[in-house]
Amino acid sequence: MKVRARRGMSFVIVAAFAAACSDSTAPDRQPADLGAVLTQMSLPSVAAALVPDMPATPTVSAPTPSSCSYDAGTQRFNCPIVTATGVTFTRWFTLLDAAGTPQSQFDAATTDAVHLNSTLMGNFTANGSTVGVAGNEDLTVSGLLSGVHTLAGTSLINVTGTDARSGAPYILSVSTTVNDLVLPDSRADKWPKSGSVTVDATHALAGVTTTSHLTAAFNGTSKVNVSLTSGGITLSCVVDLASQNPGCGA
Repeated sequence: MKVRARRGMSFVIVAAFAAACSDSTAPDRQPADLGAVLTQMSLPSVAAALVPDMPATPTVSAPTPSSCSYDAGTQRFNCPIVTATGVTFTRWFTLLDAAGTPQSQFDAATTDAVHLNSTLMGNFTANGSTVGVAGNEDLTVSGLLSGVHTLAGTSLINVTGTDARSGAPYILSVSTTVNDLVLPDSRADKWPKSGSVTVDATHALAGVTTTSHLTAAFNGTSKVNVSLTSGGITLSCVVDLASQNPGCGA
């Protein structure tokens, strides 16, 4: 894929993460609500932005805390398995106090972090073509007691399908790392205060393999420093997410 095309897609990826974070604010430093915290821990899929004409991977809403049962052996809460459009999601979470000790129930006065693990696998049909997907997401939100919510973790998703333009099969692997992303601390804020997100992708199509590396660094404003390397070429710019058409600018 051409660097120019990937450059445009980088804006889509960064905008998607920023939009997710702007909807994931801490409740004005009030005691944390477990359901709201689990909702915060939802990374947008970036696979669709990296392959032309590929449909977005099916997603599901965050698990409802009351539907998840505690397992004393693993010290975690297992949530109901959910299937959406042929893709099965298996999820569990662990509650941690300030010392990192697992808890058997949520307590707004002592629970400081939530560790959520999600696995997805299956096949879905889009535009008459079957797309296979398998992946895992492992995230932790900490700082619930202080009100400064920090998101960190990784996700890996592998996608197989048929390219809509050439008809050739493709394989896509997308690895995402969230590096201590400090989420907005009130509804008045909109942008992550600090931290970064990196995305590494490998795309194999018709015997040609392309790799790319994207880094987006947040600073509490709408202007995000983006660096994209693809095909041996590195591009860096500032993306203003407040613009209707995000692009490079000072």
